[in-house]
Amino acid sequence: MTKYRDPKCVWLAGASVLAMGLLAPAAVAQEEGESTRTLSTVTVTTQKVEESIQDVPIAVSAFDEEALERLQLTGGPDLVKSIPNVTFTKGNFSGFNFKIRGIGVDSVAQSGDAGVGVHQNDVPLTANRLFEAEFYDVERVEVLRGPQGTLYGRNATGGVFNLITAKPVLGEFQADAELTYGNENTFKAKGMVNLPLGDKAALRLAGSLLQRDGYVKNSVTGNDIDDRDLSSFRATFAVEPTDNLRGWVSYEHFEEDDSRLRAGKQLCKKDPGFDTFAGIPVSAFDQLITSLGCQDAPLSQSNDRVNSQATLGGGLAITAGLLNGDAFTDPVNPDLRTIESAFDPIYKADQDLITWKGEWNVTDSLLFTYLGSHNESSVQSIEDYNKIAPTIAFNETAGPFAAVPALYSILFPGGVVSDPELGVSNLFRTFDQSGGGSDQDTHEIRLQSDFDGPINFNLGAIKVDFEAIDPYDSTAGYYVLSNSLTALTQLNNAAGGAFFGGNVPLDSGSTDNLGLFNGTLNGDGGEYYRSLSPYRLDSTAVFGEVYYQATDNLKFTLGLRNTIDKKEQDVIPTFLFTPQAPGADPLQPSPIVGADPDDGGDGSLNTEDKETTGRFGVDWSPDLGFTDETLIYGVYSKGYKGGGINPPQPAGANLFSQTFDPEFVNSIEIGTKNTLGGGVAQLNLTGFHYDYEGYQITQIINRSSVNTNIDAKIKGLEVEFLWTPAENWLLTANLGILDTEIQDAYGIDVLDRANGRSDLVVLKNAASFANCVVSAQGYATILGAIQGGLLNPGDTRGICTGAFSGSEAAFGLDGVTVTYTDSNGNLQTANALEPFEGDAKSLDGNNLPGAPDTTLNLAAEYTFPALGNSNWDMTIRSDYYYQADSVSRIWNTQRDQLDSWSNVNLSILFNNEENGWGVEVFAKNLTDEEVITGNYLTDDSSGLFTNVFLTEPALYGVTVKKSW
Repeated sequence: MTKYRDPKCVWLAGASVLAMGLLAPAAVAQEEGESTRTLSTVTVTTQKVEESIQDVPIAVSAFDEEALERLQLTGGPDLVKSIPNVTFTKGNFSGFNFKIRGIGVDSVAQSGDAGVGVHQNDVPLTANRLFEAEFYDVERVEVLRGPQGTLYGRNATGGVFNLITAKPVLGEFQADAELTYGNENTFKAKGMVNLPLGDKAALRLAGSLLQRDGYVKNSVTGNDIDDRDLSSFRATFAVEPTDNLRGWVSYEHFEEDDSRLRAGKQLCKKDPGFDTFAGIPVSAFDQLITSLGCQDAPLSQSNDRVNSQATLGGGLAITAGLLNGDAFTDPVNPDLRTIESAFDPIYKADQDLITWKGEWNVTDSLLFTYLGSHNESSVQSIEDYNKIAPTIAFNETAGPFAAVPALYSILFPGGVVSDPELGVSNLFRTFDQSGGGSDQDTHEIRLQSDFDGPINFNLGAIKVDFEAIDPYDSTAGYYVLSNSLTALTQLNNAAGGAFFGGNVPLDSGSTDNLGLFNGTLNGDGGEYYRSLSPYRLDSTAVFGEVYYQATDNLKFTLGLRNTIDKKEQDVIPTFLFTPQAPGADPLQPSPIVGADPDDGGDGSLNTEDKETTGRFGVDWSPDLGFTDETLIYGVYSKGYKGGGINPPQPAGANLFSQTFDPEFVNSIEIGTKNTLGGGVAQLNLTGFHYDYEGYQITQIINRSSVNTNIDAKIKGLEVEFLWTPAENWLLTANLGILDTEIQDAYGIDVLDRANGRSDLVVLKNAASFANCVVSAQGYATILGAIQGGLLNPGDTRGICTGAFSGSEAAFGLDGVTVTYTDSNGNLQTANALEPFEGDAKSLDGNNLPGAPDTTLNLAAEYTFPALGNSNWDMTIRSDYYYQADSVSRIWNTQRDQLDSWSNVNLSILFNNEENGWGVEVFAKNLTDEEVITGNYLTDDSSGLFTNVFLTEPALYGVTVKKSW
């Protein structure tokens, strides 16, 4: 019998001590005849040489399928509970943020690269389903901590996740099946069958199914939502025609169709606005620009509804005459697992991944490998944008601030708006859709040596072609649709284009007033916001490492990588409220007038990064009297992550830079791995220091995610300990300590644009619904002029558009100025009626988002062998995880604070190795902790509310398994 295995390289040869102790009831990788609780050598194949994972000079955690099941690590989000200094949270736009040592992806752009590379069978996956899918038929999962690029095909600054699927076993029939039933009506099924095809080939078929009810209540429809209905299937064919030639090809399909929530509860501390300022009354019309929607407050105190008059949709509903002010007036249910959605969320995702690999032993000492892949992935998520129901219906007759009251009863009889996409309703509705498809092809070659002499090498080259977002795919991009925006568009068109300078065409396809839901939406209408970033990546790299074995216990490693990343993104401006000439197509690329071809002059934006990075390491294995085996190592590495292209702006706008810069990290890591006490304990320590240049972060400006760069310093310590104090005991501890500091940066906090200053005031732009800052003295003067009859009520609505800038002398404000700090840290001066973005805060010393200073995992396991002198063993296991406080934004305000949290898992396993049966009773999140793992602050025009992302509630059940 031959098992088809992947030869692995040095950078994958290590595993955390926690993982090693849990690979089987018998500690790890037992050799035949060894004690079940001896921490014997764990080996992996690296450069055709078996090496102990304790001999590999790098920080890697590894879990085989049995370990994943015993630790209840069902998918990517669970990995935080078993790896030091790792965090995981969902993102706002159908993505996720997997962070290692504080490094992940805090940019939001189609062209942004992940800080932690996600791989399957060594293939880098730009688009993947790590967030949605569950693990099944896995050989092992490996997570590398630290910058990578000299051996993996795609460079990463934070680390690498690599899922290695089980491959066919030649010459032997194998099969297994597993069924799980639990609370929330959870049903899981997993299985595998391995079919030998003679002695030289085999076929392995595997599949997984998950179905469960939702554990979030939609109080509007009365349904339980955030359920799961997903499945995956994989077929792998392997052949080994000769001893020197082998290969395999794998096809995997993933599919999901359910009501998964992309974003959770909306939290807000309502900003009511004000009706007096400096003792001067503010008219009802002028009050409409005094609320920002939500205020800065801790999430625990943010149990209100957003003030809708501060949002683009709600504010323009007032302009259309549909509303008189805030539509969300009642208290909100504070339960984080109860939302108010006009419909149940729609979530669809699929992926088809084909991977193939061939290996040829050129000589006894040289191995040539080719690895290729083709990946197609898509996702569509439709949700209620606010997840709170309006408490005030639209006006039956035009409101007091209606722009064209004469048309109101004609267009909106009885206050009913007929929206081509969202339906017919007299209630304020705002929905959003996020999604799109992508294609990727990769080709990678390697040449790997295993010479008897002191020098060996591992060399490779890779090409990655990736393409995403087809404008003519109506699910692609990001939409915000509101019946108030549609109403204003209809009003504009009925008034001869009076508002927007011409007729704004509605979507060309939507039918039955349900275009968003019945598949007829074409995505070309001016009545909604749609952000499109058609993107293409062409990345090539050559890389490798050379190893010099100076003595029996001293080795040097030198790695280099040269990367060329070419990125291209079509310029498709957002077209909300944009008039179109007859026959014009807003989905076509639009050249930027006066720009060079690479800068959008030909209709596409282009970046090209060429970087050389590498690593140098030394590892020493001294013979110490107080340990069985010791490895001491030190590594310097330089990591790189490519820059990118920001999402689109409105036509002709230049609100922010079109591109953002690459990231670089200089990393120093020192570690030691030790086996103690005659093989009953292992202690691994790792210390690291990062000097980070250009870390990519995002902030929404004018409804677009704008990405910029900041510098930071990161340092930390990781401790992994494993001990078997007695034959049937297994104890583990896993500690991560992390310290992050932003360096020499300034930024304008959209929650506090005035920076707490009483001489400044923040107001709403009545046209774009962005916020601006103006001197308090200037604003008070305009209010006084309105009170004195010199100006009309509502004239303050022109302050943020600059209507009074330059007219200071007319109001007795000549020479009155305010000073402020801009986003670059430079001191600026503004006149009394001159609007500006805000007073920037120093971010120096602030923490990076998603970087708790402590993570801790403790586990205890005890096995009762041969119950009642039978063939059944019983193992009781408990896991405890703790994550300290962290922040969600670089401003580190009270609203950014994420509380510490903990998790307890418990399981009882009955196992009969002789007949292949097993039963497990399990509980995840035993104490039912309700944890906010991350959040997302929306922009000014959405009212600055916060979407939060939660862990799963308590899940418990029974699993029955059988193997043949």
